[in-house]
Amino acid sequence: MTGPPKILIRVLEKFCPPQLLESIEGDLVEQFYADAELHGLSTAKRKFAWNVVRFFRFEILLRNRFTVKLINAIMVSNYFKVAVRNIQKRKMYSFINAFGLSIGIAFCMLIWLFIQDEFSFDRFHENKANLYRIDARSYNYWQKDIPEKDRWSKQAWLQVGLLSAIKDECPEVVAGTRFNKGTATMTVGDKIFIENFTYVEPDFLKMFSFKLLKGDVSSVLADKSNIVLTPEIARKYFGDEDSVGKTVLLDIDGNRSFTVTGVIEAPPANSSIDFTMLIRVELRPNFEQQMTKWGNFSTPCFVQLRADADTALFRKKLAGVRDKYMGPTIERWRNNDGAPRDKELIEYFPTPLVKIHLMKEVGWSKVSDIQYSYILGGIAGLILLIACINYIALALTTSAARRTEVGVRKVVGAVRKQLMYQFGLESIVLSMISLLVGIGLVVLFLPAFNEFTEKGISFNAANIWQFGLIGFLLALIVGILAGSYPSIFLARFKPATVLKGGFTTRLQAGFTRPLVVLQFSMSAFLIVSSVIMYRQMKFISTKDLGYNKDAVVVVPMQAGWNNKADVAYNQLRNELIQWPEVSNVAGASISFNDGYNRWGYKINDINYSAYVYAIDQNYIPTLGMTLVGGRNFDPAIATDSTAVIVNEALMKDMGWKELTDDTYLNWLEDSTSRGARVIGVVKNYNFRSLEAPVEPMLLSMYVKQAGHMENALIKVNSADMPSMITRLEETWHKLFPDKPFQYSFLDENVAKQYDRYEKRMSIMGISTGFAILISCLGLFGLAGINAVNRTKEVGIRKVMGADMKNIFILLNRQYVWLSLIAFALAMPFSWYVMDKWLSDFQYQVPIGWELFALSVVVGLAVAIITVSYHAIRVSLINPAETLKYE
Repeated sequence: MTGPPKILIRVLEKFCPPQLLESIEGDLVEQFYADAELHGLSTAKRKFAWNVVRFFRFEILLRNRFTVKLINAIMVSNYFKVAVRNIQKRKMYSFINAFGLSIGIAFCMLIWLFIQDEFSFDRFHENKANLYRIDARSYNYWQKDIPEKDRWSKQAWLQVGLLSAIKDECPEVVAGTRFNKGTATMTVGDKIFIENFTYVEPDFLKMFSFKLLKGDVSSVLADKSNIVLTPEIARKYFGDEDSVGKTVLLDIDGNRSFTVTGVIEAPPANSSIDFTMLIRVELRPNFEQQMTKWGNFSTPCFVQLRADADTALFRKKLAGVRDKYMGPTIERWRNNDGAPRDKELIEYFPTPLVKIHLMKEVGWSKVSDIQYSYILGGIAGLILLIACINYIALALTTSAARRTEVGVRKVVGAVRKQLMYQFGLESIVLSMISLLVGIGLVVLFLPAFNEFTEKGISFNAANIWQFGLIGFLLALIVGILAGSYPSIFLARFKPATVLKGGFTTRLQAGFTRPLVVLQFSMSAFLIVSSVIMYRQMKFISTKDLGYNKDAVVVVPMQAGWNNKADVAYNQLRNELIQWPEVSNVAGASISFNDGYNRWGYKINDINYSAYVYAIDQNYIPTLGMTLVGGRNFDPAIATDSTAVIVNEALMKDMGWKELTDDTYLNWLEDSTSRGARVIGVVKNYNFRSLEAPVEPMLLSMYVKQAGHMENALIKVNSADMPSMITRLEETWHKLFPDKPFQYSFLDENVAKQYDRYEKRMSIMGISTGFAILISCLGLFGLAGINAVNRTKEVGIRKVMGADMKNIFILLNRQYVWLSLIAFALAMPFSWYVMDKWLSDFQYQVPIGWELFALSVVVGLAVAIITVSYHAIRVSLINPAETLKYE
């Protein structure tokens, strides 16, 4: 046959794309060419004939494609039916896998919501890219008894005058605000409550995107008598009436009258800046005096920079502010105190607003640890991985029961890829079932999760599709990963060997042993970590803090920072001290850890700072503190009203070896005298969290500067505490009918410092429980299959004289060894992670061998209890039943 005519080639090229020509069978093309040449078809006829060929070819292609799709649909439907039947057939193992996967998926989704919320903090502000908090990094050179790396610290509470200095020296700052908290009695008519409020600058509302519901941003804080309320506070005092223009009384250094000029939307849950009421910062007690105290660290400040500002240049200018205002003091530290010259003793730096929530090294009301998010994510991944390992191990172990199915499918034409699809689909179906159960668990437990983590996570239009997509992808990935190796393994069965009966019904242990070790080592890590965390928190709760915090009721005087508090305290004390249930009553300006009262002062032109508490003479005996030098305050001695008692840390800071009659501390910077006489030294006690070292602190009866008796600390010796509190409340209302009654227990106040650690420990404990549960389910399933596989062996051994004890040891021995190997692998990693976690505490429980031994005992006990059921059940079977067919 000669080649087709040129006209035909041109026609073919015109009417038929090359890709379609290539898809036409060769015999059709050759036949068409031959017929066209033989019959001498005209161009029109050739076109017509070619179109006919094209039509029939398209019809064949369409028919073939439809057939393939139909066959594929039938096969997928068959795969799905078989998957459902197999899941129903093996109910126990399907339940174990679905339960484990659903818990893993639910845990992962909850942690994903948690982490997403953690990283969303403060990102709702329009100016977020230009908002910064000014922080300081300090080198505590005097702490020579701790490692070099631990002498660095960061803080957000800085000098009151810093913001004014920054505005003067840094033109790129377009706005700024100080930010301090306060508490006072608020009165509107006959409504009297204790309220928290916040001191801010007028720039506050311009910088942050908190929505002002009523009032004008430029004027709501224009005057010192203005106050801005959140809707909750406005409804609390004014109901449905318009609160704007109304008057309220706040007991701040005496009753002050404020006019409500605005209502502002309450900050969202993912805001690091929290408030209920706003007033001007100039109203803070001692504000003007503290403006010049560069040793007083008590006020955070925020700034807004120009959009084109260079933050590196701004940081250099902050160094200039430091040198200008603190340079001489820093130089004296180097010359007189031996401070190193190769280190920046204090350094100011801007922290972006969106990062402050995850800076655990800087204390803040809503601060978290980014490592905590990573740890939670890792734990969620561990639990999910444990569930996947369960699936793989059980699928491999039960694979022998499906050998005939695989052999028959291969005989009738199934290829390996089809078998892999089938077994993989089973895994995905089970994973999707687990996803539905997991989503149900998330919806069910989200309110409790929010309460536990103090979050406000909810489903809305913005995140519901992300949640659904993440869940679907998670389930799909889990299904593919968990089912991939079992599907590959099952598809490798040889039909001839299987159908001849030459395939063993027992799976060699080598397939599952590594999986069991990996799974249980993850659980072992969580067990060891939980034990160490529990021991640390128990150590903190029982450590001798240097005072007795038990059975002490703290009652705020509700009179503000003025002498009315002292009068109220004396009235209450005179009444309570007569009660036989009360052993003593003491007064204090600030209860333990209720806030910062760090006072800055200069001695010989050197800046010092110390925590200052105003107390009375009953304070030290009421709390059982130890005086290591000097004596307690004595109201009968007139000069004691201005004297001070210091702690050992302040003695060391001042370089004093011992207390003498000529020891004075000029903490008030009184140029006309040597200052306050130091009459006593109290043994160091932890007046702050155990995360921080004991710092210099002084106690004073001089209430004018240190504060007033704003809190009564009542030492109770009654066993009936509820009745005591009821009687105390009745007495309060009799003495102060116009003031609300409020109380707390000192030991609970101290314990609140560690709430976040307690929550982390609880989450770790819950996670460990889930991990152990899933691991035990896997061990239970594997042990059951192992027991079935060895039923005849057990029968033979019993016939030969083995008793129940021998059988029990035989079946459990391998799991004991696997558990020991798992713990041996998990312990080094657990030690490393927990050592990092404990570094947050100045006082740590030692990580000793006994903690690991306890964890091993717990883990072994759990493993043995889990597998013992099958061992006992098999050992009780009559050997006649298992051997009668042999």
